Amino acid sequence: MSALLERAGLEYRGNYLEVDGRRIHYLDYGNGPPLLLLHGGGAGSAIWFRQIEALARTRRVIAPDHPVFGLSSQEPYQSPLTGSLLRYLTGFMDALGLDRVDAVGLSMGAQAALAMALAGTGRLNRLVVIDGAGLGKATALIFKLATVPLLGRLVLRPNRWGRDHFFKTMEVVNSDFEDAGAYRRYSYDVTLANGHRGALRSSLSVFTSFSGQRSVFTDEELRSITNPMLVIWGARDKLFPVAHGYRLAQLAPNATMHVIENSAHVPLLDNPGQVNDLIVGFLGDSGRRG
Repeated sequence: MSALLERAGLEYRGNYLEVDGRRIHYLDYGNGPPLLLLHGGGAGSAIWFRQIEALARTRRVIAPDHPVFGLSSQEPYQSPLTGSLLRYLTGFMDALGLDRVDAVGLSMGAQAALAMALAGTGRLNRLVVIDGAGLGKATALIFKLATVPLLGRLVLRPNRWGRDHFFKTMEVVNSDFEDAGAYRRYSYDVTLANGHRGALRSSLSVFTSFSGQRSVFTDEELRSITNPMLVIWGARDKLFPVAHGYRLAQLAPNATMHVIENSAHVPLLDNPGQVNDLIVGFLGDSGRRG
């Protein structure tokens, strides 16, 4: 993690806290209105290494390692997934004394933020959704195979080749970008945590079945989300098709959509500068209201 952060000129600034009996690690940079960076179901908080510096110029940027990922505890999620994500995210904000925040969420992190918006607590201001989960049944075959007895144990067995293959075929278009080596080491190392494979397999069974994603927001739910929202999607996402993003942008009344052509599931790795410009332009000074 530290080596990856150093690639972006960042010193490691992390800490731990307890959330419902789970030990949660998080990164914390800058001062100003709070902004949560919520990673997806992959490596962990340091995936935002190319966003943190740009956003921390005017914000307090907080990036947690969600349970099961990064340096946090390995207790799996419970069904339904959206309820489990909401309880964790609300508990994390409570533990840090955060009343209202803006949020940028990738994949499962976006699903968590959308669940918070739906809760109607008024704790979420502006929201950036990047290749979000929970917006349609479709998902990659690899996720479905991971839920099959016996086969799932093989698919999720920690190995460098498998992690690199997922990185090259699912996460990015250009797997040879400048910081790719440091990112690949980080994303593999975090899978070696004690209990990770079992916790990930249990959590994936809550996330998906062989027929697709289990927790999908309804049209009525998405229409009810009035938060200002920017939807960013990689045009070549093989995990969640771009049609999922268009569905959200069409239903949520205050959402706008931006497709990044030369990107897969993680545009912030493929095109970090473009993603940063979109986020900074969208957020502006909005957080200063809260």
